[in-house]
Amino acid sequence: MLSNHIQLNIQKASKESTPILISTIEIENNDWQLHSNYFAIVWIHEGKGIVETDLMKTTYSENQIFCFNTYQAFALHSKGKTTASILLFHANFFCIETYHHQVGCNGVLFNNSYDTPKIVLPETDKTELAILLDNIRKEIKEDELASNELVFSYLKIFLIKLTRIKSEKGVIQKDTVSALSDYPKDLVILINENFKKEHSPAFYANALNITVKTLSKTSKKHFQKTISGLIHEKLILKAKWELLHTNTPIKSIANDLGFKDEYYFSRFFKKHIGLSPKHFREEEWSIRKGFLSIP
Repeated sequence: MLSNHIQLNIQKASKESTPILISTIEIENNDWQLHSNYFAIVWIHEGKGIVETDLMKTTYSENQIFCFNTYQAFALHSKGKTTASILLFHANFFCIETYHHQVGCNGVLFNNSYDTPKIVLPETDKTELAILLDNIRKEIKEDELASNELVFSYLKIFLIKLTRIKSEKGVIQKDTVSALSDYPKDLVILINENFKKEHSPAFYANALNITVKTLSKTSKKHFQKTISGLIHEKLILKAKWELLHTNTPIKSIANDLGFKDEYYFSRFFKKHIGLSPKHFREEEWSIRKGFLSIP
């Protein structure tokens, strides 16, 4: 598991630790990896290779963008030379759920188990996105509040633009289910209805009256993830939400998500996130409490 061997980097967004960061990386026939509590957007400018998370592997090439959730470990495995821009932003600075009604990126760029994180950039949009990224890069060097407000605005526009590109190009539809053929469509419905109690691929194969092998091939073809990967990602997203937004005891969360006891749930969660549910909740509540860069 990537999350097991990539060191988790946890930072608190503050004036001393910039809540939004931009860097450029260059790798050649090598690996680059990250595991942090920031949202991450990776823009491949040059090169080819493989991008990998705990639950997915897919190819990358130039003029593609990938979006990753907080605490989601990922790695780039370059074949030749790769150049990319990395944009990181903290939920304290820009909460995708709080501003979903304005930006719409929650469930499109982030937090969609059935979608690949890949966005293929049209030539017509590259210049505008590059200018926005450059504006963010220039403004985050300033210390004044006005600069923070500009950075916030540029980031919001950048996310809106990416969300529109992804939606318009059909990489993801507002109604994901309706865009799929029968097996994947039925699989999505089954997982959404049963993922809390049924974690075994055999359950879904039996419900669809196909073999586990056939179901696995279908899942990889349409979602670039195994059937187990789809189920696990749904469980992780639900667990993170409960831990962040409720006071529900961890034992109750484990039971609601179909784990036979709190120990197995904690082991599962830590394997994918890098922290136990208890430590995840403590860290996030401590970091997020009482601080927002922009009101």
